[in-house]
Amino acid sequence: MRFFESAELLKCSRYAAVIVLFSLSCSSAKKVHAQANQSPGAHREQSAPLDTVGKLAKIVFDSSAYHFGELKEGQILKREIYFTNAGPGDLVIDLISACECTTLDWSRLPIKPGAKSVIKISYNSKDKDGPQIVDIDITANTQPISTFTKFYLTVHK
Repeated sequence: MRFFESAELLKCSRYAAVIVLFSLSCSSAKKVHAQANQSPGAHREQSAPLDTVGKLAKIVFDSSAYHFGELKEGQILKREIYFTNAGPGDLVIDLISACECTTLDWSRLPIKPGAKSVIKISYNSKDKDGPQIVDIDITANTQPISTFTKFYLTVHK
């Protein structure tokens, strides 16, 4: 199992998925090793311009934290937060997550360097009371691989 020799390979679950996929379809371990050692995101950016392939993106939010005010328990809050890809490579977001009371929507298409994009937030305040802090975690082809922001609000019964 030579393709497991690289410690870097074990750090990222998407590399593990690439290894499993290629080990089933490739006839030699050398091909698997070569594919698994590509730069992050290279396997996803096949149609990207050559000057952005293999380059990392950088997420820069309009604010480090967002204050969404107050709402009554049971109401649903809808907001949008904006960010810019400040890196030299196309931004490909793998996952954006938050607590179970928050639904998030974002572009599944690559975001070009310098381009702005949006994360749509829907927060359900059912069974909530008092000050709330919600962390939003973004996993993408950035360094480090995760980027974070948060929003604050207060729920009243």
